[in-house]
Amino acid sequence: STHTKTVPTPRATSTSQHINMALAITTHALIAPQRNFRQRQPKNFTGFSVRVVRGGSSQAFLAKPRVLRARTVRVHAEAKEVVSAEEIQGTATTVPTWNADKDLGAIVADQEKALSKVSFGTIGLTVGLSLLTYGFGAFFQFLPLGSLSSLMLIYGFPISLIGAALQYAKLDPVPCLSYSKAVALRDEQATSIQLQVRSDVTRYRYGDEQHLDEALKRIFRIGQAGGISRKFTPKLTGIQEITVDGKYALVLEFDNTCDFEEFVSRQMKIEAFFGPGVSAPVRQVDRGVEVALISSGNNLAADDDDVWEILPPLQPGLPARRVRKGSV
Repeated sequence: STHTKTVPTPRATSTSQHINMALAITTHALIAPQRNFRQRQPKNFTGFSVRVVRGGSSQAFLAKPRVLRARTVRVHAEAKEVVSAEEIQGTATTVPTWNADKDLGAIVADQEKALSKVSFGTIGLTVGLSLLTYGFGAFFQFLPLGSLSSLMLIYGFPISLIGAALQYAKLDPVPCLSYSKAVALRDEQATSIQLQVRSDVTRYRYGDEQHLDEALKRIFRIGQAGGISRKFTPKLTGIQEITVDGKYALVLEFDNTCDFEEFVSRQMKIEAFFGPGVSAPVRQVDRGVEVALISSGNNLAADDDDVWEILPPLQPGLPARRVRKGSV
C-alpha cells in the first residue's frame, strides 16, 4: 500500500519550484526517529506519495525511505607480553669499554718537525701583504728601492691571493696529548694505521671539511640509507696517546653531535675499518664520545701493509686472505 498525502503549496512561478517544495516536505518527514517510524509504518509500506496541487492540475511523486542498517564492528584485542625494565637491562648487548692505566707517565711535547705542520696560508699572506705594502710605499717614494716597486707589486698581489685561498681552505690540526709510556711503546706496538691517523690529524689540511672525513663517511654512511644525516656527523676534537693494560692506544675524541648509540651500533665496523691488529671500544664522557684504538701488542711489522698483502677469497662468502708478501 502507498500513503498519499496532499500538500498545498504557495504560488510558484515554475514546475521545478513545485518539485523542490515536494522534496523538502518529503525529507522533513523522513528524518524522524527511526524507531518511531518503524512502529508507525505498515507491513507492506513502499514509500510516500506526495501530490502537488496547482489550480486544477496535480502531480504526484513517490519518495522511498532510506533504510538504515546497523553494522557490527568486531574488535580483536591482542594480548602483548609486558617486559619489565629489569629484563630489558638483562638482555641488553654488552658494550665493550676501556680504562686508561693509572700510571701513564709525564706529558711529552711533540718534537716532530715536518713541513706539513706549517701553515702555508699564513706564510703566503704574510709574504704577499709585505710585498704589497712595501711596493706601494716605494712606488710613492715613501720608502727606498723605488726601482723595485713594480716588481714587488706584480709578485705581491698573486702571492696574497694564494695565501688567502689557502687560509680560507685550511683545516687546523687537532691537539694531541701524549704520555711518556705511550710514546715509548709507539715504535714497538703501534700499527701503520694508528701512525697514519696520528700523522693526518696533527697536521694542516686543505680542502677537507673535517678530519677523518672519508673514514666517517664510510663508517656512519652519512647521507645514505641506513646512515645518519650530515648535520649529526661527529667532529674530531682531539687525540691522546695512552696505554691500556700495558698496550699502546690512540684515543679519538669526538664531540656530542652524534648520539652515543650510533657509535655503539657501529663499534664492530669501526674496529674493522681501523684494523687489523687493533680493538676499538667506545665510551661516553661529558664532552662527547671517546674511541680507543688499542693495539694488540704485536710488532709494527706484523700488521704493516708493506709486509702483508690482501688476496681475494677462494670462493664467495669467505673472508679475504692476508698473506706475507712474496710468499705466494
